Amino acid sequence: MRTSTLQNLITIILLIGIIGVFMPVEVYAQLTIGNYYSAVNNTSDDDWDWDDDWDDEWYDVDKVKQDIRYNRVEGLYLGFKLNKEYWRKEFPGYPFIFGGSGYAFAEKLFEYQIGLEKGFFKDYYFAFGGEIHLTMDTPDRWIMPQWENSLAAFLLREDFHDYYQREGFSGYITQHFTDILKLEASYNVENYDSTEKNTNWSLFGGKKKFRENPPMNEGELRSIKAELMFDTRNSKSSTTKGWFIQFEGEHAGSALKGDFNFDRYLLDIRRYQPLGFSDALDVRIRVGSSKGDLPWQKSYHLGGMSTLRGYDYKDFPNGPHAIGGNRMLLGQLEYRLGMEDYPEAIGLGLLNSFHLILFVDTGWVGFADTDAHFYQGFKSLTWSDLKTDIGFALSNSSGNIRFQIAKRTDIGENDFLFSFRVSRPF
Repeated sequence: MRTSTLQNLITIILLIGIIGVFMPVEVYAQLTIGNYYSAVNNTSDDDWDWDDDWDDEWYDVDKVKQDIRYNRVEGLYLGFKLNKEYWRKEFPGYPFIFGGSGYAFAEKLFEYQIGLEKGFFKDYYFAFGGEIHLTMDTPDRWIMPQWENSLAAFLLREDFHDYYQREGFSGYITQHFTDILKLEASYNVENYDSTEKNTNWSLFGGKKKFRENPPMNEGELRSIKAELMFDTRNSKSSTTKGWFIQFEGEHAGSALKGDFNFDRYLLDIRRYQPLGFSDALDVRIRVGSSKGDLPWQKSYHLGGMSTLRGYDYKDFPNGPHAIGGNRMLLGQLEYRLGMEDYPEAIGLGLLNSFHLILFVDTGWVGFADTDAHFYQGFKSLTWSDLKTDIGFALSNSSGNIRFQIAKRTDIGENDFLFSFRVSRPF
């Protein structure tokens, strides 16, 4: 959101102070952990397989974990989850129950998920399962993780997710071909219901109000969905190298019946490329397409957090309350420069404590005929159709905590957009 110059300066000073306080703690922790591994393994840095040190990050060791969130629709949600990944990792050949439940106080809704899965094989895990559920969902977790969005809503009266209710059941199979390649397919029968904003409370935020939750399509969805994932990243949250490629395809309606008829496809390709000791190049390409009539929940929007950072939230194609497009293209590039690579002659003073990130985002959301094939609708796209922004960020070493400034390139007099994040955009 745009703010006055004085507010921007105050925000910059506060956020730099916050990062400055935590930066020495993080550096000390990293050095301590690195020395510990060197002492225990008695190896040099050249022999240290740093991929092994991230193994524990790929699954949560807790059998049961709390589920707490806050947003403008549910208000405060208190619940718990039975961790599926724990049982898959520790007891791959045993059947287990997963799911969770909780209560959304503002929505006055008891939500639940109850499922059963039976797995086979440890090295090439295969499983089938099913579940029933009644839950509040959002199509926007790729924009911002749920926990960060809850912090923004609770503290600042900013909610970057939109919500709808879904109730039904699904059956699925999953196959891990290797440690880095897996496939999951599911059959889904769900009822979609629209919902509304139910609270305006936050700890801070002054006279601001949460924006309204957009009305979404209601009806019964019957679909078959498949997801193929290739993942060689060395860390989920602090990636420094590797590939992440995810393809999703979903077919709804026709012989399956239901109220929705569409085919939807989404491809996300990311490369994290180290260039030196502390600088790296991160690239993402995200492409979406469809055939048929997409419901609001499945349509494509761009703008704001993690997408086109120099533009307003879901600016494209027609703003955050209108249904999105059925074609999407997003390209993002970040060059991360560590403090160790700053030229000594620059003399940045306090800024030498931060890592510098230079970034550019470019993207487009459009419409094609509903009977057009998924590969059609992109040929007419020109460079002038793409919306582009550039910017820079000051961050901690992992890039998760960052203060960033973005500027759209199509309007010279437009304000800079400032934001503070506690997770990476991709």
